[in-house]
Amino acid sequence: MTYKLTGSPILKGEKNVTIVTIEKEEPGRYSYERVELPGNRTHDNEEVLIQAVLDFIRTELDPTNAIVTAQAKLEQTLAKLEQAEQKVAQAQANLEQTQEKLTQAEAKQNDLEALANRITKVVRVMAQDSIMGEKVSYGTTYKEMVELFPLAEVGKVYEPGSIFAVEDPNHTEVYGEGKRILIQTNQSFTYQGETLAQLEGTPYQNGVLATWKFSAPKAPNEPTVASAAAVSTTATVTPTITEPSATTVTPN
Repeated sequence: MTYKLTGSPILKGEKNVTIVTIEKEEPGRYSYERVELPGNRTHDNEEVLIQAVLDFIRTELDPTNAIVTAQAKLEQTLAKLEQAEQKVAQAQANLEQTQEKLTQAEAKQNDLEALANRITKVVRVMAQDSIMGEKVSYGTTYKEMVELFPLAEVGKVYEPGSIFAVEDPNHTEVYGEGKRILIQTNQSFTYQGETLAQLEGTPYQNGVLATWKFSAPKAPNEPTVASAAAVSTTATVTPTITEPSATTVTPN
């Protein structure tokens, strides 16, 4: 039994249906089936439209089969829905695990920041006690301690009490002290790329900041030179008095 499409499918927009007519060729006679398929089916090919018409007719003639078909489709839909729910539950579980990991990572980050702050305070105290207290005996020690502080950043505002370092390329190392010099601010100060010489100018003279260089240690037997004010320039001369010698008188 052969079917073919008769004419083109017609779309009825007001009903949102497509009118499709198929022709059945039988020996000695022709029969036609005309149905309204839901939706716009004008772009479907001939085989699809013919099968859709036959399914529509079969549903009308055998409603039980239609129910079975609908039930099967419903079961398929429910199975897909269950799979989707499982995926959503798994995604939710993954999200909770991710959030837990993020919380743990944030706690570790906070711990690391707290540790870094403590280390910074320790380094600061060491610098204040050793370098600023002029207790560093070796240039290499001074160099390593100064390298614990960041180099000055152009445009950064340093609040009072901040400590940073600047490099002095013109400095000639003698004791391995390096070319970095420690700077401490006494007032709010914006670094604009000044050299050490410039920092030791107006900012230093106005008390905005202080520079802490390495002080070369004195030799163990180096004599202490008294200041000029402690030496008297007037010599006191005490005259020498010679007592007279005794005179012997001989009697006549």
